[in-house]
Amino acid sequence: MIRRLLLPLTVVLVLGSLARDAGAEAFLRVIAQKAPVHSGPSGNYRTVFIAERGQVFQVLERGTKDYWFKVELEDGTSGWILGDVVFPFEVGPEDAGVFTQMGRAIRRAILGPSPIVYAHVGLSFSAGILDREGVFLLRPSWLIDPYWALEGFAGLSPRADKDVFLGGLGFVLRMAPGAVIGPYASVGLGAAHTRPKADNFFDKKETLMALGAGGGIEITFKKQITLRIDARNWSLFDQNHTSNGQEYSAGLAIFF
Repeated sequence: MIRRLLLPLTVVLVLGSLARDAGAEAFLRVIAQKAPVHSGPSGNYRTVFIAERGQVFQVLERGTKDYWFKVELEDGTSGWILGDVVFPFEVGPEDAGVFTQMGRAIRRAILGPSPIVYAHVGLSFSAGILDREGVFLLRPSWLIDPYWALEGFAGLSPRADKDVFLGGLGFVLRMAPGAVIGPYASVGLGAAHTRPKADNFFDKKETLMALGAGGGIEITFKKQITLRIDARNWSLFDQNHTSNGQEYSAGLAIFF
């Protein structure tokens, strides 16, 4: 109850100080573990974003009813957050150096909030190289929670003398879910089917086990466009022999 009374008072003092210092900007820092951001100044409005503890948002407007505040999200859109789950503060122009201001400007211009924290499924398409040959991979995923995801893979590595088809299932561990630039680790197990070209009389059709392990990063831009960059090692093996190759690929991912 005391916190409910003190937080609105603190916010009023911070926002009121802006009238005395036009150069200062008001911000809110999330103090709850998770805080919903709504499309309007009420919990009855649609949730447009889930804020994490420690995230900071600029205040655009104070609601005329209760203690709701309109904040700017990292993708350029806006939403409303309850004052009970945030702590207000202000930043003047003298508090940030030139490089800090440039970094903030670039972040606001091209980067956006990650959809991982509220998404349930994802789909990515990547292209790159595998064992110094081209490769194309489709990776659908089911997000168990913001950290863990079950991810399938299906792809083709077209080569001069044969085609290699990949397919299987694995896990992804996101180490910083919700971050604009988020690293992850992954491991997957499946099969690799080799099909020689029509003029290849040396290789034969065969199906090998395929084990891939590695990771990468996801970079979220405006409009929830996510760039995915992967690097992993693939081992193709059976009871008789084993071969290894490195994958370096990049592509786009979408989350729902």
